[in-house]
Amino acid sequence: MVKSRQRFLNAGYYCVLADSIASMLLNNHSGSLQKILDIGCGEGYYLEKLSTIANQDKTPIELMGVDIAKNGVRQAAKRKFKAQLVVDSAYQLPLFSDSIDTALSVFSPLCPIETARVLRPGGTLLMVGPGEEHLTGLTQHVYQKHQPHEGNFRNINEHPTFELQEEVEIKANITVDGTHTLDLLTMTPYYWHTSPEQQKAISDLKQLETQIHFYIRVYQNNL
Repeated sequence: MVKSRQRFLNAGYYCVLADSIASMLLNNHSGSLQKILDIGCGEGYYLEKLSTIANQDKTPIELMGVDIAKNGVRQAAKRKFKAQLVVDSAYQLPLFSDSIDTALSVFSPLCPIETARVLRPGGTLLMVGPGEEHLTGLTQHVYQKHQPHEGNFRNINEHPTFELQEEVEIKANITVDGTHTLDLLTMTPYYWHTSPEQQKAISDLKQLETQIHFYIRVYQNNL
C-alpha cells in the first residue's frame, strides 16, 4: 500500500490538495517558528510539499511526522526534506503536551484527546477528509454504483475541545493513467472490497476518469 500511494501521489494527481494544504498552513504565518506535526504522515508526500513551499518563501517551520507504519516512515525518510520522523501511534503521540502549533491529518485516524494534548492552547488542527463524490469513477468499478467513504470528521466534531473555524471544499476531475489505476485502488479502503477479478479489470484499464472531492477543515484547540 505504501509503494502504491507513493507512486500515485508522486505522479501529481492530488497536487491540488497538497497545494491547498500548504497555502492554508503557510499563508497566514505570523513570522515566528511554526511547529507542524503530520499525524499519519505515511511516506511524507504532504510534509515534503510543505517543506518545499516554506523554503521557497523562507517561512520558518519545524516539521514532524508520525505514523504507525514502519515502511511508510522509512520511505518518508528517503525524501529530500528536513523533518523529525517517528514510528508510533496517533493514540499515544511521543511528544510533550502543548508542544505543537499545528497538527495535520490527511485521511488518517486521529485521537482527539491525544491531539489536543500535544497542541498548544489556541493551536490549529487542519484535517482532510473525502467528500461525498470522491473517486466516483473508481467506486463504480467496485460496487457498480458510487459508494461514498465516510471520513473521520465526526470524532472531532463531537469533541468539545475543538472548534471549527473554516471549511474549504475542493473538487476536480482527473484522468488516471493505466499505470496508476491499481495504485489508486490499493491506497483506498475500497481495495478490501474487491475480488481478484475486479482488481485485474481495474489494473487493465488504459485510463480512469474520476472526480476527486475533499473537505479541508480547520479547528482551533480550546483546551
